[in-house]
Amino acid sequence: PANDGQAAPAASASMGKRKRAKPPPKKAKPKVATVFDCPFCGNAQSCGVKMDYDHSQGEIHCDQCHAKHESRISRLSEPIDVYAEWIDMCEDVNANGGTRARRPRQEEEDDPEDDL
Repeated sequence: PANDGQAAPAASASMGKRKRAKPPPKKAKPKVATVFDCPFCGNAQSCGVKMDYDHSQGEIHCDQCHAKHESRISRLSEPIDVYAEWIDMCEDVNANGGTRARRPRQEEEDDPEDDL
């Protein structure tokens, strides 16, 4: 057979790799809110949270009625945690007739003052 200057295609060139299925797209993480409704004045989206991780302090402040709440935070805390603690404190005050409920202190079994 005449070869007119063209090489015959090689068998390995015509065979390709099997196409790999693309992985499914990653789900977007839900965004956690940083602006909340005020429990005192009722204004929507008026309370902003500032997280100071260096000093372990979280502060929420209402722009309308200037109510504020501070709480201790950790590196794992989110703004919603500060808001939830504020709401829980408000509910405790309302349930106890205007006074904040204090948590009872756990007494230690070995009190060093008892040994004196």
